[in-house]
Amino acid sequence: MGVVMICALALVSGSFGLVDSLYAGVLPKDGDARYELIFWESIRDSDRPEDYEAYLKAFPDGRFAPLAKARSVYLRKGPAKSVPPAGPEIEEIEAVYEAIKTANLREGPSAKTRIVGSLNQGDTVLVTGRVAGRNWYRIDMDSGLSGFVYGGLIRPSPEGSAASETAPKKPAGAKPRQAAKTVKALARRKPAAPKAPAVQIKEFKDCPECPLMISLPGGRFVMGDARGDRTERPAHAVSISKSFAIGKHEVTVGQWNACVLDGGCDYSPQQAGTAPESPVRDLSWGDARQYVKWLGAKTGKTYRLPTEAEWEYAARGGTKTRYWWGNKLVKGKANCKDCGGDYDRSAPAKISSLGPNPFGLHETNGGVWEWVLDCWHKNYQGAPKDGSARGQDNCRERVLRGGSWRNDSSYVHSASRFKYDADVRYLTNGFRVVKTQE
Repeated sequence: MGVVMICALALVSGSFGLVDSLYAGVLPKDGDARYELIFWESIRDSDRPEDYEAYLKAFPDGRFAPLAKARSVYLRKGPAKSVPPAGPEIEEIEAVYEAIKTANLREGPSAKTRIVGSLNQGDTVLVTGRVAGRNWYRIDMDSGLSGFVYGGLIRPSPEGSAASETAPKKPAGAKPRQAAKTVKALARRKPAAPKAPAVQIKEFKDCPECPLMISLPGGRFVMGDARGDRTERPAHAVSISKSFAIGKHEVTVGQWNACVLDGGCDYSPQQAGTAPESPVRDLSWGDARQYVKWLGAKTGKTYRLPTEAEWEYAARGGTKTRYWWGNKLVKGKANCKDCGGDYDRSAPAKISSLGPNPFGLHETNGGVWEWVLDCWHKNYQGAPKDGSARGQDNCRERVLRGGSWRNDSSYVHSASRFKYDADVRYLTNGFRVVKTQE
């Protein structure tokens, strides 16, 4: 079968599985061919013609060049994209309800969706939304679980409510009932906007060319998202017992170049003309480790990459919402391709282009993907609860957090996570550092 026919079949089917099977076992395990395969694997599912053109620039006579050319032309023509079915319209409310009998917590507002938890009779929950035209409610539980419950199985709590302005109004003259349980229900309510943490934020630098650091106390938080992607579940409580310091910003081009000039870092990834205040990118996990090793030797302090738990704890800034500013995307708060704001879409925004989260960190939502210490696992089953890194030193895939300027907004929320081979460089990948406190 000719390569042209392979391309045609791949385009018709929308899948590269056929090509993969035909090339299986042909490529060597090392050398330029392996590098080419790694490059191809990193873009094979891309919907951006620029990615295939970048491959062709690097490998004009590569094994996948005909397919890359065909895919680039196909995407440049702008094929009609299928529109996914719209999700249910949900009226946002905040009210305390209780279960009148045992009830299943569902992934979606239908008895046909997956069960993600359960309620016992008398359990008190926070209702955060009502499905328009249907008797289904979206709820949050104390355990961190979220989902949907059929309205016939819950009712407004007689012990009090945490109604917002969008919740149903009480009849005129009605007097609210007071009870100890009311206070507990109010304490469980998710804030409409994040509040400043009750900690003093301290900034410092260990040398002129070192990253600016922020000292954070240990704390307890819920990691992951019970309603998020399967890789973000299950949501689970994590307690970080020791304080640590984390970079206020992603490591910049200027800071990386200082390492290169000092002989601590081997690789110079940036194109000419890149601003020193831009986040450094196109780095592997090994490159990032080389930088923190140099930083430790230069300062005599213990620097490293953050654990995945430390990263999310710092990125959330003490909040429990999808983003640190709330549950909905706000224009100009994040650096991604559909996040809004006046940014150059060909490169990540310079540091400090976006405002800080409540802990004082910048660029936690978009910018560049950030390497962390942990080995990749497909979900949080069995994840440590003390904030430590998960995995061993020789794992092939490592975790990335935060999304990038080239991703859409679905990748830039606080619980978002991704993976990449530790020894592979890619143009969206950078990092920030952590310093262990004495």
